[in-house]
Amino acid sequence: MLASGIAKTAANEPKFEPKLLVPEVPAERASQLLTEIMLADRWVCSVARLQRWRTIDEGPQYLKIVGKVLYRLKDIEAYEEACLIRKVF
Repeated sequence: MLASGIAKTAANEPKFEPKLLVPEVPAERASQLLTEIMLADRWVCSVARLQRWRTIDEGPQYLKIVGKVLYRLKDIEAYEEACLIRKVF
């Protein structure tokens, strides 16, 4: 009898749903930025190569935000497309 009374009381209580104070950032926007380590893994090259390319203005465009180097996925894909070699026989 006590258990059924507790169950009824719990059913009548309002449900608490926490609200986010920080606006949600879509996960897809965050996944569109690659670190130099992520790009090095994608291209199977060293981070040092990417760093060297940046010093000689080679390679894809990049962002430098608060000292951190980031690459936009669309810039990476555009660079890869530009490097595509099509052989015509």
